[in-house]
Amino acid sequence: MKRIFSFLIIFFLGFSMIYAQTGEDILKNLEQKWSLARDISMKMSITVYSYSSKGESLPTKMSMEMKAIKNPEILRIDFTEPALMAGQIILIDGEKKITRMYSPSTKQIIEAPYTMTQTSTMSFSSLPMVGNKEDFSLKVEEIIDKNQKLYKITGVPLKADLKANYSSFEFYITKDYTPIKLIVYDVQNRPYIEIAWQNIKINSNLSPNTLRTFPPGKIIKQKEPLNFNTTMPFMAPSK
Repeated sequence: MKRIFSFLIIFFLGFSMIYAQTGEDILKNLEQKWSLARDISMKMSITVYSYSSKGESLPTKMSMEMKAIKNPEILRIDFTEPALMAGQIILIDGEKKITRMYSPSTKQIIEAPYTMTQTSTMSFSSLPMVGNKEDFSLKVEEIIDKNQKLYKITGVPLKADLKANYSSFEFYITKDYTPIKLIVYDVQNRPYIEIAWQNIKINSNLSPNTLRTFPPGKIIKQKEPLNFNTTMPFMAPSK
């Protein structure tokens, strides 16, 4: 899972370069939409594909609802699937310098210190728009899908560490700069990661108290930061 997020962070960091190629107005509008967001909420699903020895696709899907506030810095994730994770809640609270994780099976809330890694996670959720054009070779098309006009961005990794695991990605966004879907392909050009976004809302006046409110449960405090990788059991791409 760590490798997945490493790619996604690099992908979004390189995203602004796309719009430098298609015009200053698009870049300006894109950056403005996200930079002015006081808060954001969305539903998101991540499907990771592994493959059997016979080449059969073995998808694993994780769905969640994410809510984030810029000031104070708070990110909340409510998992809805798979069944093993449904009802689990993760809160990263930059103002209080804590992270919390609720488990519906144990009715416990684990509270731990806030870390710099989790700061990066919060930034990732708000789609940062500064990047390095050295990471990808990019192509932009305008398409129509289900009667909706979209930008389709196809990217091919240029760096050796990315080439070792991924062959390309396809990213779809609307004309008003809303992400719809990202598909990442492994070195054999098979789908590896598919991310879909729905119900994105910006500046809906999210309440910090609402994000911090958890179901009743016993609070267990620990000194070590939470390791979120253990809650997201996904595999590295097959080669």
